[in-house]
Amino acid sequence: MIKINVMRTFLNRLRDRGWKNINVRGYTDKDIQVLRRGDQSIIGVENINVDASADIRPQIDEFFKSLIEIIERTNAKEIFLPGGGDIPVPDFFEEYCRANGIEIHYVSMESYRDIVNYNG
Repeated sequence: MIKINVMRTFLNRLRDRGWKNINVRGYTDKDIQVLRRGDQSIIGVENINVDASADIRPQIDEFFKSLIEIIERTNAKEIFLPGGGDIPVPDFFEEYCRANGIEIHYVSMESYRDIVNYNG
């Protein structure tokens, strides 16, 4: 069985609807995209890459800590993550988002049809 990642397609559809990529100074991870339309910013994560030969939990935690930094620098209020995997999002990240009014959306094959028409 394989996991199909639909995030690239989803992010491309957002760009077709007027969302523009913005560069976040100091961050160059091509798998994290910040999109802006008007005064609204959102973050889309295409992939979360880890070194499978090492303990992945610290790598996941570091990824989400850096994602919090990007959220704070861009004032994003919605995050789109690749869904359908088997690694849970760290509690500290979910708590941060809840405390700051940030919505987390999980985009997977199963949820794609429900979220594809997202318009902000």
